[in-house]
Amino acid sequence: MITKAMENRTLELVTIDELEPDDLVVAIGMVTQGLFIADMPPVGDEFIGCIRAIETNLGRPVRAIYSLAAANINGIVPLMVGLQSSLPVIDSDPMGRVFPLISQTTLNIGNVAIGPIALMGVTGERAVVEVDSPQRAETLVRALVTELGGWAATAMYPCSARQMQEHGVHGSISRMIRIGEILDAGASVERKFQQLNEFLGATRIARARVSHVEGLSRPSDLGIPALPSSVTLVDERSGQIIRLEVQNEILLVLVDGAIAAAVPDMVSLLNSEHGTVVTIDDVQVGDVMDIVKITAASQWYTEAGLDLAEPRAFGIPVAHPGRRHE
Repeated sequence: MITKAMENRTLELVTIDELEPDDLVVAIGMVTQGLFIADMPPVGDEFIGCIRAIETNLGRPVRAIYSLAAANINGIVPLMVGLQSSLPVIDSDPMGRVFPLISQTTLNIGNVAIGPIALMGVTGERAVVEVDSPQRAETLVRALVTELGGWAATAMYPCSARQMQEHGVHGSISRMIRIGEILDAGASVERKFQQLNEFLGATRIARARVSHVEGLSRPSDLGIPALPSSVTLVDERSGQIIRLEVQNEILLVLVDGAIAAAVPDMVSLLNSEHGTVVTIDDVQVGDVMDIVKITAASQWYTEAGLDLAEPRAFGIPVAHPGRRHE
């Protein structure tokens, strides 16, 4: 019924400078804590309920929405909510990639308050958390998500269009669409990589074969919603040993023990035959893949950004090579 109700609607994708500076905009995203969304799908009214709760709390209407993260489910959800609500969707986000924590945003780097936060979960219950600190919000939201059934639709980081323009990462949705066009094309792997290099500055770290996949190779800090694992690969031309440290996504790449990439750098795996994306869950011993590095948004390489998102923020005692004084 929801799908049919949206058939005759169009999505309005806008740039941040198309809005009035004082317009209220809000981040839309799913937060999960142990339950796959497919195990208990949303009814469909959750995000609208969250937006209405923010409007009630702040006493003013939301003029546009934006994605909490620039990939995975949270790259798609705001588009659906835009269709459902008729609100414009901003071609910006506060990560420029995906991070596991709601505190890991460029808005946090810019000292933009995360709250109030509205949540609605599996059971239909709704909560509004009045909190300013993203770090404190992380603790409260994770606890609530667990109590709400394992996932929650959320609306957070309500801010002005001016604040989003100053502190956000722009062109996110357009960038995802272009990446999809490149990877979905029938071109050769080398042509796809060339296009990714031209568009994103992507570099290939290695083409290597998976030799070992290891789960729980190190303890996970409290508050990090992921089980850590490691993948070992061998570059069959050079004989170099590549090690991937993983926690939801690839956080660290070591080539013969030297750092080749470290979060907030983005690392993707591409099938060496077809140039399609290989997810961490699909990695198997014997697979041959390209390990590709992409530089993240510039905000993440500031001291404040690295404090939030370098390997040490995930419990790996390694500083990013970009640290100036370490």
